[in-house]
Amino acid sequence: MSAISTPHHRAVARPALTTVLACLGMFAAYVPIGSVSVSLSRIQQGLGASTSDLQWVSDAFILPMAALILTFGLIGDLYGRKKAYLAGMLLFAAGSVTSLTAHSVEQVWAGQAIAGAGAAALASSTLALISHAYPDFRARAKAIAAWAASLSIGMALGPLISGVILEHTTWRWIFLPAAVITAVTGLVAVRMLEDSRSAHGRAIDVPGQIAAIIFIVGLIYGVIEGGGADGWGQTNVVVAFAAAALGLIAFVIAELRSPSPMLSLKLFAVRPFTGAGVVNAIVMFGMIGSVFTLSLFFGSVQQLSVLDIAWRMLVFNGVSIIAGPIVGRLMGKIAPGVLLCVGLLGTGGAMLWLTGLETDSGFGAMAGPLALFGLGMGFVMTPISAVAVGSVPHHLAGMAGAGNNTLRQLGGALGPAVLGAVLTSRLTSALPGHLADSGLPVAEQQQVSEALAQGGVGAAGHLGLSPEATGPALGAIGASFTDAVHVCMTIGAIGMLVALIATATLIGFRRPQPARPTPASAQATPPASAAAETHETHPAQAQEAPVRTGPVLHGHIHSSTGATRSSTVTLISLTGRQLSRAVAGSDGGYELTAPDAGTYVLIAAAEGHQPQAATVTVGDEPLAYDILLAGTRGLSGGISDTDGLPVAAATVIVTDVRGEVLATGQTGRDGEFTFGDLPAGEFTVAVNAEGHRPAAAPVTVGDGGPGRVEIALVAGTLLRGAVRSGADQRLLSDARVTLVDAAGNVAATATTDADGVYAFTDLDSGEYSVIASGYPPLATPLRVTGPGTEALDIELSHPVP
Repeated sequence: MSAISTPHHRAVARPALTTVLACLGMFAAYVPIGSVSVSLSRIQQGLGASTSDLQWVSDAFILPMAALILTFGLIGDLYGRKKAYLAGMLLFAAGSVTSLTAHSVEQVWAGQAIAGAGAAALASSTLALISHAYPDFRARAKAIAAWAASLSIGMALGPLISGVILEHTTWRWIFLPAAVITAVTGLVAVRMLEDSRSAHGRAIDVPGQIAAIIFIVGLIYGVIEGGGADGWGQTNVVVAFAAAALGLIAFVIAELRSPSPMLSLKLFAVRPFTGAGVVNAIVMFGMIGSVFTLSLFFGSVQQLSVLDIAWRMLVFNGVSIIAGPIVGRLMGKIAPGVLLCVGLLGTGGAMLWLTGLETDSGFGAMAGPLALFGLGMGFVMTPISAVAVGSVPHHLAGMAGAGNNTLRQLGGALGPAVLGAVLTSRLTSALPGHLADSGLPVAEQQQVSEALAQGGVGAAGHLGLSPEATGPALGAIGASFTDAVHVCMTIGAIGMLVALIATATLIGFRRPQPARPTPASAQATPPASAAAETHETHPAQAQEAPVRTGPVLHGHIHSSTGATRSSTVTLISLTGRQLSRAVAGSDGGYELTAPDAGTYVLIAAAEGHQPQAATVTVGDEPLAYDILLAGTRGLSGGISDTDGLPVAAATVIVTDVRGEVLATGQTGRDGEFTFGDLPAGEFTVAVNAEGHRPAAAPVTVGDGGPGRVEIALVAGTLLRGAVRSGADQRLLSDARVTLVDAAGNVAATATTDADGVYAFTDLDSGEYSVIASGYPPLATPLRVTGPGTEALDIELSHPVP
């Protein structure tokens, strides 16, 4: 099997420009989400669309974005992320032009779908470009904060742009700004954006991609159509859900069997990555679904203009934009899990606050919950993206970012679908009660119900009622819609609670360690053995460059006892060959160069510390790996008797919590013992000495200094005697002697030797009975008074007939 060469990571010359272009890409991708969301009522009026049709206007964009992010992420890894970025710009511009020229709702769907495919390419490539440009965690966190802010800015300015456009022209022109932005930014990126890729020999996973599309499309289609007037029992809905289930099973099987999966399921073994995906999906579900619901409420119930809706949404998005950079600066000081919990509590609280929304709620009443909503989202968006790409090896950041964005968009697609279905269902169920309270005749109540069933809430303006009946009918519709919004907000708040639990259990509250620059003195050149191994693997390349460079592994050597002295780091192959070695600098920093991408063993050692070994996998980009060495400490102690006198030549044994012996030794004349090079931890010290009962004591060896233990041994009594038989007092061998204490418990047993002698050692003071067997038993009372040697002879005889 031929090996694949992995080029050395080349630093991005203009990381700031890369960040700017990445942010413009995300801005362009999210402008339509904001602009279309506040224009739904105008699109509905212009095209005569139903509520279900409007759900597809939103989801036609989000669906391909969710389904194709992984594919474009893989294309970027293989052929260059710049190419994926430019492809996204081209698709986005084409989709915007298609929607711009639409004369039917189906053409809007087509345009949104093409633009959504472009957004998938932009979402996957932009985050990967940033991750490549900033290997250091802190710098990357700031760039990701700007990336997340550009997303919020796009959603914030989208409604304002649409509001201004709709004040002067038709709804179609809301798609023009995105087309212009993508065209201009794409032209700049062609000349100035630096490319990057991942050279791991991956291939496009066609079965996995097809299975993913079937799963996502089937799930979203089933939710949207099932929430319609015909209900969940329709044949097409059942088929859609069945296809989604089969697609999910096929996707899992394909990814497990594929030698080059589009989304390695092993990533989900990383708890923070899994937590980030769960939280991302739930948060986007709540945010996009809530914006969809509120936009319909503002436009169809409160009859606000698009510009008025945009100002309300600006409160939400504006606060989120302001909070984003602040959170980015906090990322280096506060654990992402803490920031996420703050954001989720704020978002959930805002949704509960919105359950107090009324049909006549003005701007002032809406400002508070919308601002809190935006603040919460600002605290969520930056940390969650950083956790997703920062919790996996650096060379997998592209796949992690794509997987994270897929879950994000899947949640965003489910938001309008699920909450739209809930909105329709609750509106339908609540309407009869409110119509009954309105005082309208039964015939007109039935007319209103039928009109809404056919055209959704957008039909409220075309009820065909008399002017006297229209007012009460609209009031009943508004009250029913408000009830439905309350239910949607409650569902969203419950989702935030679930996300909060996922954050606490999967992500946790540990602050990640940033990768710091390594001094030049810490760098090392691979030895000759590394070059030799490289020559064997890549002979052609070795001829061109005998000393070739490869992936870089760097980090810091930390110690629980403080700074390490003369720390050495060695990289060896899995077959045991040394590949590279470095001596850490004064700050503990080190840098090694591997001959190629792959899996190696990293060994770190320092004087006075336990050596550590770890398996590491390096790729084409630098891998930051910090090592913590546990310091070794001494253990000393003194062994004495109950009178305080030292016990010499006592055997001392040290065992760990598993019972394994770590050290053995004997005390000196002063009863002292000393062991060195023991790690910090909990141990057991056992002592055995002649003439004394054995003893054991726990001891803790910590980082604060050597541990010490004092043990007092209790002297043991020696009981010795002989067993005799017959009138001639013949010594009896192999007789069984049993020692029973005062409570009737067997304390010890012995067998006499050839001379008929038995002995018991290490006896406590007390009363015993000695029983000899083998002949008719003879019991003799005995009292042991203290230390020393007691004598007791036993005569066994057979009774005389």
